[in-house]
Amino acid sequence: MAKKNKQAAPQPEEIPVSSAPLPLLQLDAKALGEFLELCFGDKRLRELCAELKLYSPGYRIEAMPPQDVARMLADEARAAKDAQELIENAVREALRDPVFEGVPVTFRHFDDLQETFFGDRLQHLARLTWRALIDEDPKVRELALDPIELGIELLSAPLPAAAKADDLPDNLKKAREEVKQLRKQAERADKERAAMKDQLTAARGDIAAREKSLAEVRDELTQARAELARSSADLARLNAAGEGRALADARRLADEVRSLSEKLRAAVEERDALRGKLQSAERRAQAPAPAPAPVPEEELPSDEEAATFLVPIFTREFYDSIQRWDRRMQRAAFDKVSLLARDWRHGSLRAIALEGLPGYYRIRVATDVRLIYRRGEGNTLEILSLIDREDLDRYIRQARTR
Repeated sequence: MAKKNKQAAPQPEEIPVSSAPLPLLQLDAKALGEFLELCFGDKRLRELCAELKLYSPGYRIEAMPPQDVARMLADEARAAKDAQELIENAVREALRDPVFEGVPVTFRHFDDLQETFFGDRLQHLARLTWRALIDEDPKVRELALDPIELGIELLSAPLPAAAKADDLPDNLKKAREEVKQLRKQAERADKERAAMKDQLTAARGDIAAREKSLAEVRDELTQARAELARSSADLARLNAAGEGRALADARRLADEVRSLSEKLRAAVEERDALRGKLQSAERRAQAPAPAPAPVPEEELPSDEEAATFLVPIFTREFYDSIQRWDRRMQRAAFDKVSLLARDWRHGSLRAIALEGLPGYYRIRVATDVRLIYRRGEGNTLEILSLIDREDLDRYIRQARTR
């Protein structure tokens, strides 16, 4: 009869490797070597040396003390990037994650975490150092070396014989436990006393600042009282002078009000007169212009001259651009436009096409002044702008974006 297969025992769930930062280089070479002693056993330390091909001239790695091997690994990690990455991966694989990752830990309870552990105590202390290095609280980060020091003390302490430990009197065991608790309480009290000193220093600074502010307020109050006393004295002196001065001041102010009223009335009348003139000018401008007198036939241009004539169209841009120039330059510009309309091929115009702007041309009005125009459809000529020669490139860039 076939035997029934025994059910395999469930394997413990493996702790996933944390992705939290592992700033090993924040530790100096000595502290980093001691940290590696807590993370790895003697065999693993020598295996890491073999993977990095480290050796010490004149010594065999197998015969070297573990602390010397760990210090050699620490020096290599601080000197070479590849060694740092290899050792960091090994530390993550050994420790898996920092203690209480993602959970706020106060520096007051940090000592308690050193005594509460599961599994290997040395690796627990290493995980506690990892947790302190990445904590947001600077007070907790300052305690990162405490677990390392405790771990080195555990490594350096001689192992007591089991029989002697069992034979100790109960009172002695109890006394040792009490001494241990008292040491913890004393260390905790020292840290609390240091924190209280910091708070006291901050409170004293706050009190000094407030006293300074109070003194400034008192000085301002004294000055305000002095001003009030002077004002009261001035008021009493004015009252003693009698009402005659006040009456004279009132009459003077009444005369000033009447004068200002007259000026205001004259200004209003002048404004109304100017408005009337403006309306008359607008009406004259809107009235149709009288028909031009007929030009005698003999004064008209010939058909050939009329065929080459281009009708100039002055744009608003042109009228805006000539405002910056004086009357001489404006006159010269209109003369050039007149010549351009009659004969756009005239040699004195020096018409040059603008690159990148089809149909755009420029002519020379003066040494540093150019007139921009564009050939329109049919026999039209669009006058665009009167600009400085230095502004030509900027004008071309702006015209391309229109």
